[in-house]
Order: sequence, then C-alpha cells, then structure tokens
Amino acid sequence: MPKSESGSNIWINVDAVDFMQATNEEIDYLKQLRLIQSQPRDAQLKKPKYQFPSMIIDDFLYHGTIEQARNVNLLETLYIRHIINISDIRLRQDIVNKYKVLWIDLQDDVDVNIREHFDRTNEFLHTCRSKNQRVLVHCRKGVSRSSSIVLAYLLK
Repeated sequence: MPKSESGSNIWINVDAVDFMQATNEEIDYLKQLRLIQSQPRDAQLKKPKYQFPSMIIDDFLYHGTIEQARNVNLLETLYIRHIINISDIRLRQDIVNKYKVLWIDLQDDVDVNIREHFDRTNEFLHTCRSKNQRVLVHCRKGVSRSSSIVLAYLLK
C-alpha cells in the first residue's frame, strides 16, 4: 500500500521509489508533479459556453455543426442571418422563423449525390454575399456534407 512521506500530503509508493533508486531531488520533483496533477485545471473550469464555427470567408461564410445552428445566442453573436442545413435533421421552428434557412434533407451516405445540390447552394450563398449577410453552412458534425457545399462554393 502507498505510504506518505512524513510531513507531506502527496502519496509516494515507497517500494516503487526504492525499486527505481530515486534520488531525493527526483522524489521532490515527483511530489511537485503530483501536486500539480491534483489541482483543477483552468481550461476545465473555464470552458466556453459554445464553440464558434470556422470562418471561411471573413464576415460572410461560416462552417459548422448542427449544435451551432441550434444555438440562437451564437448565431446572434456572429450576426448570422442565413443557414444552409445539409443534413437529415430539421431545425427547430423558432430558428426557421427567425433565419432564412435552406434545408437540403440529405443523409450522410457514400452513395448520396451531393453534387446535384451545388447549383442551388451556390446561388443561395451568392445572394447572401451580394447582400453582405452572413451564412452558416452546417451538417450534423460539420465534416462531410457541409464541407462539400463550402468547397463547391469556393471552387465556383
């Protein structure tokens, strides 16, 4: 069983120290590491309320996830007015009422032809950009479908 070195709140396994033939300096270093490890980390305590989507084109095109599209506070913070939802999950009615949403009900499957939607999404994005209005393009995880839509627009 681990034993505590006298006068210390940091547990040190004496058998392990003997086996490693640790010096007093090394033991002190281990104690400091253990003390640091036992303290709460600032990053864990101060997690942001939400993660921001990636800004692809400054003050215009944002790329993200469905959680970000559902977060009205985030959308308002970023002044986003339009959303392209390229997933099989419908957004809540309050979001659809507040933002102009282009919903393309599309599964995340290998055999889905996303290319057939590029003209429609490019036109939507072009209209938003000509009005200097911000758009969030998202799918469920912000990986495949939404990335394809963003890349299609950038290539166009």
